Amino acid sequence: MRNIYEGKHYKLLILVPLALLLVSLYFIPKIQLDSSLAGGVSISFSTTSTISVQNLTKELSAHIPNTQVSKSSLNGVTSLLVTFPANSSITASSASLLDVYGWYSNYTVASVAIASLQSQLAAQPGNSTAKAGLAAWQANQTKDLSAIGSSLNSELSNLRPVIGSSYSLPYNASSAASMQSAAQAAYSNATAAYKTRLVGLLGSYVQLSNYSYNDVTATLGSYFLRQVRNIIIVAFILVAIAVFFIFRTPIPSLAVVFGAANDIIVALGAMGAFHIPLGIASVGGILMLIGFSIDTDMLSSIRILKRSEGTPTERAMSTFKTGVTMTSTAIISFATLFAISYFAFITTYVEISGVVLFGLIADIFTTWFGTTVMVVWYKRRRDRV
Repeated sequence: MRNIYEGKHYKLLILVPLALLLVSLYFIPKIQLDSSLAGGVSISFSTTSTISVQNLTKELSAHIPNTQVSKSSLNGVTSLLVTFPANSSITASSASLLDVYGWYSNYTVASVAIASLQSQLAAQPGNSTAKAGLAAWQANQTKDLSAIGSSLNSELSNLRPVIGSSYSLPYNASSAASMQSAAQAAYSNATAAYKTRLVGLLGSYVQLSNYSYNDVTATLGSYFLRQVRNIIIVAFILVAIAVFFIFRTPIPSLAVVFGAANDIIVALGAMGAFHIPLGIASVGGILMLIGFSIDTDMLSSIRILKRSEGTPTERAMSTFKTGVTMTSTAIISFATLFAISYFAFITTYVEISGVVLFGLIADIFTTWFGTTVMVVWYKRRRDRV
């Protein structure tokens, strides 16, 4: 096999991983988040009946678009997980409910300050500073009370499609405390009504005797998404520190980190292109992919930089053969897992294996046309100095 690193224009090989990077950046915004990150409702149950996942998905999606159904079987018992997307009305109302809580907190702070200043003025009626402070806090409290009422009205307006136009407040919502209680009660009634609707819809197609109902709000989903980003960022920082500690020079270290980052970006781009949802389960796949990528990048870089037998290009080509064999074996394993979980509708395994599979395919191009090319160029240049 011809040594691809001994050609005159071998450095142009780096254009391949760069092209994959640019294409992936186009598809990443198209990634769909599953309910664990976007919010939504999942209902899980077991049955001994034969259920067509394709037909059930089609029937439920006709009522609520983008509904997902996955299944697993053990000892003749089939477990199904039905995931409904977040209800837009409830999602919007949850933001208004949080606003009510925020303004009510401000209102109670103002109440404490007003009570303190009134006590101070009772002891010192001529205290002008206390009078000015009291007037300011009273103005703030009036503003907070108005904001609570406005947020409550916004919440109720968002909830109309769920609770109906005839819904009336369970409290005489005139004081701040009663408006907060009314806002919380309206949200609870809406989520209960939506649960009844979903369980009834699912029960019209399958027999539901025992089931588990899990509701992930959009707020909690966004929190999970932030934590996912933080985990990946911290992992990359730790990897970069470890790599730099080993090589003590910037170019090989940056080349290795570029390899890992490019694999992740390409994997995410592939998920956006092929409509593979991104969820908390995918984080495990991403962390696994970082490990796979660093493994091949370090294998290549250490052999080129720290071994002495042959030339740098010969060592690179020898490592290329070993590394591609290792990665190909992993690709076959994860491709098998992806195919089985995809046709068996096991969403968690689809997310994990999809991230790793596409990342490993990208790793072949990134490691041997990107990282290795940069390290060979650095080694040959350093040897000439």
